[in-house]
Amino acid sequence: MKTIIAVFFSFFVVSSFCYAQDKIVDVVYLKNGSMIRGQIIEQRPNQSLKIKTSDGSIFAYDITEVEKMTKEQLTPVVVDKKIMRGYKGFVTFGHTSSGGDAGRLELNTTHGYQFNNHIFLGGGVGYHYYNKAETYAIPLFIHFRVNFVNINKKVTPFGYLKTGYSQGDLEGEYASIGIGLRFGISERKALNLTIGSSYQDYDYSYSMGHYDEVTDTNGFSIKFGFEF
Repeated sequence: MKTIIAVFFSFFVVSSFCYAQDKIVDVVYLKNGSMIRGQIIEQRPNQSLKIKTSDGSIFAYDITEVEKMTKEQLTPVVVDKKIMRGYKGFVTFGHTSSGGDAGRLELNTTHGYQFNNHIFLGGGVGYHYYNKAETYAIPLFIHFRVNFVNINKKVTPFGYLKTGYSQGDLEGEYASIGIGLRFGISERKALNLTIGSSYQDYDYSYSMGHYDEVTDTNGFSIKFGFEF
């Protein structure tokens, strides 16, 4: 065990040293005011030198052109790691195609919490109108969404799942699952385009007025949305 710890510690120290060394570059200051950063690959004392820059270019200078040479540490590049966290809301509108009279227009809104650049969880309500059957359902649901890449990108693919229960003319379990694209228009606002599948079960009533069985409607949906 002590040997393993010693090897691990040595590897850590060497790696840290190498990492620090990688950030040190040669800097050549020329008498004409120019400055070249890179790695000196050839140097003839009191005669000339060659320096290779980060893009692979090689420059050669006579020593009489050089004002001075130093080694400097590179300033690290700051990467935007902004984490989006807090309240987030969605409004979506679209159509679900299904057989018979089950085709419907869907308007949904969700409000919840964005935990990080990938995970959202919230609750929502919708109004689904079955235009042929002239009936409606009002689903209450939990909405889970995951961004497959960082939400700070201009275009972000994502997946979602909604599950809950509907009230209204049609009462029963409700679920929707799909994928989509998020098109960012500002730091927190974006347009959404989704495709997916929607499921709604409901009690089927005979003419005697009593509920006799449970059936369901499944359909393919396409929706447009706005998030804020």
